[in-house]
Amino acid sequence: MIPAFPKPCPLYVSTVLLKPAQRSLSYSSLPPPRIGFTQLTSRRLIALAGKDAPHFLQGLTTRNIAPRDSRHDQDPFEGFYSAFLNAAGRVLHDVFIYPGAHHHYLPQGDDPGFLIDVDANEAERLRKHLKKFQLKAKVQVEVLDQQAYVWSLWQEEKNDSLPRFLGRNIRSYDGKIAYALDARADGMGARVVLPHGKDPIPDMGAEECSLESYHVRRVLNGVAEGQGEIRREAALPLESNMDYMGGIDFRKGCYVGQELTIRTHHTGVVRKRILPVQLYDSDRPPEHLQYDAGALVTMPPSGTDIKRLNGEGRSTGKWLGGVGNLGLALCRLENMTDITLTGESNQWHPELEFAMSWGQEGEAPEKVKVKAFIPHWHRNRSSARDIHNGILNANTS
Repeated sequence: MIPAFPKPCPLYVSTVLLKPAQRSLSYSSLPPPRIGFTQLTSRRLIALAGKDAPHFLQGLTTRNIAPRDSRHDQDPFEGFYSAFLNAAGRVLHDVFIYPGAHHHYLPQGDDPGFLIDVDANEAERLRKHLKKFQLKAKVQVEVLDQQAYVWSLWQEEKNDSLPRFLGRNIRSYDGKIAYALDARADGMGARVVLPHGKDPIPDMGAEECSLESYHVRRVLNGVAEGQGEIRREAALPLESNMDYMGGIDFRKGCYVGQELTIRTHHTGVVRKRILPVQLYDSDRPPEHLQYDAGALVTMPPSGTDIKRLNGEGRSTGKWLGGVGNLGLALCRLENMTDITLTGESNQWHPELEFAMSWGQEGEAPEKVKVKAFIPHWHRNRSSARDIHNGILNANTS
């Protein structure tokens, strides 16, 4: 019997269009349900296939593209999180890659191939990036236009029914389905690629949510996505937490942007990272990260500097974007959190408050206070990385 998820609480209040001319969905000022699914209209798919596809992709992405028959430790069709970098080691695109999922979308169905899940606004730019490196490689690259869609499925309960459910139903659409367990943060669930016109996996037992609910879940978990948040040719993969999220294989051979990434991982200190933040205007900062779509706070422009409330000192962070009263910001860890990176004393203390100020010249500036939070998964994976690097450094000294 297929395991079913219990029904979540219903959603209320506002209406957001998920699919043009198909249906509208409701979302709430309350946090998203613990169990649900959303069509990710913010993402598009690129199909890449051909005799040379695995070798071609191997030299361009931060994850190892192993041959399908050698992936003994996982389903050969299971996708994974990765990124494309430029030669300077800056992020071009954050992606999910699904091996072997191209068969029904390209003529070369019998050749090796992949589907690449990318920011919808960046799909054509990634296609051109891939074509630039194609040279004589026998590959075809094509942006899919409504042939298939990406969905996010999640349940936050601590059990394995979601992986088991996917494993049992992965062939339910005659091989036209691909999936990836979303390990970027605890509770992010899975991503599933479904053909156009197909409903989400049957018997899911969860309620469909708006795209806004998915974004709220991401921000609550401190997960940046797309080039609106992971700024193209500016963001560094480690500052974007890709090392914590399993998006980089540090044992992999040469790929574009590898040198700076590997050197920083093994010898450098990552002083800034993307963290979830909460906007507020009360006298006291919030103690816990909490979503409130009805909060009367003004959303600052992307790129606004974060500074101490009294205006002293240099910038301590940079606002990236948000939803409701929540957002993501690139934060200096030793200034805005209790994390200590070096032997020097941390510059943060609980009484410190931070704010953003912006506006047109000649007008009174707008201002909002902001507090950064460290997700629990972030602390856990940070400790694991420090232990790994300590062992590595001891073995090589």
